[in-house]
Amino acid sequence: MYKEVAFDPQCLADIEYYNLVKQHFGFEKGRYISADIKAWASEAMKYVKESSLKPIRKQSVKNFLNSLWRSKKSDAFLLAPDRQGVNAACWNDWRNRQEAIRQFSCVVTESIGNRHICIDHINEGCDLWSIPQSDFVLRTPPNIVNAFFPLIILSRELILVDQYFMLASNPVLIELFNAIGRTPIRRLTVVTSMDTSKIGYTYDTEYRSLNLGPVRFGFKWIKAPDKFFHERYVISETGAMRFGQGFKADVQKGVHADRVYFNIISNEEAATTISDLDRALASKLAVVELDI
Repeated sequence: MYKEVAFDPQCLADIEYYNLVKQHFGFEKGRYISADIKAWASEAMKYVKESSLKPIRKQSVKNFLNSLWRSKKSDAFLLAPDRQGVNAACWNDWRNRQEAIRQFSCVVTESIGNRHICIDHINEGCDLWSIPQSDFVLRTPPNIVNAFFPLIILSRELILVDQYFMLASNPVLIELFNAIGRTPIRRLTVVTSMDTSKIGYTYDTEYRSLNLGPVRFGFKWIKAPDKFFHERYVISETGAMRFGQGFKADVQKGVHADRVYFNIISNEEAATTISDLDRALASKLAVVELDI
């Protein structure tokens, strides 16, 4: 549901694209512009200066780009860890090198190409651009993990909150461990209300061998009081999603419950959830049972 978007800086010469950058990217929008901010802003400035934008609009865009260049950060921009350190003479060359690493969700540009979309496609609601209010997958381990894998590759820490999530013999957790091993995630935290006996032994026998990638990630298991958390979440520093029926896999029965529905949540809801967890830990209502 989260999308990495390559955004042609030449498009900033058109006010519609400037409005797109300002309004349709960030934590709660489900999209980030993938770019080296300083290089992107510098290249965009050249096109804006040469554009036919009206003076007031041109100055607004230039002010935005100057601020972006100075701050080197923006809620709309996020360069995944595995995309960092790629240098190129221009944005087109940079994009080509980046797509050798991983394909973008889409490329916003006026040029024609694979997965390229322009403002007309966006206004028409094309699938490459659209983020559904909610979505669903069948309750299999690969489907559940793949539903939030686009968020995983943009993040360094991941918190999974589900009061019914179990450590022992959990195929979704096995799938998640296998998926994380090839991503920038450095810590996975699980918050549950389920009792776990011999927790260290269970981790050692079922999961330790799955955490042997080039860089091992930390794993924390937190037990919270029953019904302290009602909703089920996956939360990172770059985004957050709510999973209505939780993260438990199940056999298909031909019923509505075969599906797990999920949606992006607000920064405020995510922050409140983390704050509640911190409060529960501070008051010892919640306990860290494992910290590897």
